Amino acid sequence: MKYIFASDPHGTGKAWIKLVKQAQADYPDAKLVFGGDYIDGRKHSKKTLDFVMEQANKSNVEVLIGNHEDMLLNFVEKGDDLWFLNGAKKTIKSLLGRGYSQNKAKALLKATPYYQFIVSIRDNLSYEDNNFLFMHAGFDIKHPEKRDRELLLWARDEYFYEDMIRRTFSHNPLNKTIITGHTPTCIIDGRFLAGRADDLPEEYKEDLINYSCPVLRVQYKGEKPRYLTDNGCHGDLPSHHGNVAVFNENGTLVKVYS
Repeated sequence: MKYIFASDPHGTGKAWIKLVKQAQADYPDAKLVFGGDYIDGRKHSKKTLDFVMEQANKSNVEVLIGNHEDMLLNFVEKGDDLWFLNGAKKTIKSLLGRGYSQNKAKALLKATPYYQFIVSIRDNLSYEDNNFLFMHAGFDIKHPEKRDRELLLWARDEYFYEDMIRRTFSHNPLNKTIITGHTPTCIIDGRFLAGRADDLPEEYKEDLINYSCPVLRVQYKGEKPRYLTDNGCHGDLPSHHGNVAVFNENGTLVKVYS
């Protein structure tokens, strides 16, 4: 079986949807995993969520929650305004048709099918089978048995690096391929542990410098790979429409639609 991972469109809408549909057409029997962060950043959150909600009804589709959906929940339910530092205004305008005060937006959002859908995926923090672990952000790589909600939604350095000062990439502690989004790959840098591999391959160095945000594979000899997939749609990178990645069941990256 093949797997399609589509994460972090951040309101990209039609351009991202086209990539997902092309992957589905080329690999119709693949398991499709949506990795979260469907909203915020760009202006088409409604169109993006409409598509994800439609796909969620299919038997071979898994929909995970991202930290941006979690921020929306925390705003509506607790009045936490962190969301407004991360793209809420564009999302409110997209979902409700115009901007509103925070109190009015809270009430109106709660009545939408979009809020109800996000509530329904609140606890969809990961998808795991015998070969793969998919999640939005990561976990504490030194304690893989612990799956803390906040880290699953927000982890960065705790997941990337064994030594945060030297920025040496961590080993994969699981006998599974791990796939994440959340952090644009063009802002991830690091070193493999001495004696096991060189620094980042030249093609990654060039892509990171040019903000291409490719799918990045981190893998030590004898271990399963970890793939980092965020294409940077939340940032000011207008030519970026997402990385929709296809994998074989053995963890090999087959194709990237971007």
